[in-house]
Order: sequence, then structure tokens, then C-alpha cells
Amino acid sequence: MNKKSTARDVLFIAVIIFGLAISFFVIHYMMADTVERMINIPAINQSSSAVTALEGINVVTNRLDYVIFGVFLALVLGLIITSWFIGGNPIFMFVYFIVIVVTVVISTVLANTWEMVSQMSTFGTATFNAFPLTNNLMLYLPIYISVIGFIGVVVMFAKPAIQGEG
Repeated sequence: MNKKSTARDVLFIAVIIFGLAISFFVIHYMMADTVERMINIPAINQSSSAVTALEGINVVTNRLDYVIFGVFLALVLGLIITSWFIGGNPIFMFVYFIVIVVTVVISTVLANTWEMVSQMSTFGTATFNAFPLTNNLMLYLPIYISVIGFIGVVVMFAKPAIQGEG
């Protein structure tokens, strides 16, 4: 196994969370707008069961924020577990550190892109308010990635040596 694969996993975490956040943000906006337009149609508005079913869509899309947070926690936990099982030689700590620094720089770009997209007036405040966890996660993504990278380096290189490794 490649010694720096855990460092690359930190980059994948940042990119996957960013992709999910943008995708779910747009999906939430589109679904809320579609449901609102459909409810405003008189033929649909007259049926209470149709209105209830359409409002159920909003209940589901309002939970997308928790999905992103759950995926983030799962990826971080997976990184910790794989860091433990990957044999780490302290010589590779420099390479790991360089990859983490590059990842933090990339996550800064992703965080700025999230801020720019989420603040667009097209989406309005309802969509923005539906993603408080994701907004915090994305705005402070460089800090979270730094902490995750530090946890990964500690788990990977500070564990006791296991016989037969390498």
C-alpha cells in the first residue's frame, strides 16, 4: 500500500464534501421551487392529499444537511481507521505534511467557492437557512482539513511499531 494514501484521503474528503454540498444545495433549491410552483397550480391545490405528498418532498430535502454531515463524519472515521492500518515510516511524514498543506490550500479555494455560490441571490435565504451544518463545515473547511490531517498524521505515525510491518 502506498504510504501517502492517507494524505490523499484527506484531499478526497474535502472534494467529496464540497461536491455533495453544492449538489444538495442546488437540489434543495430546485425541489423547493418545484414544489412551490406545483402547489400554486389550482388543480393540485384543491387536493389535500396531493399537497401533503408534495410537502413531504420538502421534509426530505430539508434533511440533506444532515446527510452531508453524516458523510463527513463517516469519511473522517474511515480515515482514522485506515491511518491505523497503514504502516507509517517517519521518513514519509514530510511527504504527508506537504500533501496536507496543498490540501488545505485547495480547501480554501473550495470554501471560497461555497461562500460565493451559497450567497447568490438566486437561491434565496430559505435554501441557505436549510444548510446550517453544511455552511459551517464548508466555510471553515480549511480548519477542519488541517485538524483531520493532524489527526491522520498522529494516528499513522505515532502508533507503536508492529512486528512484520513494512
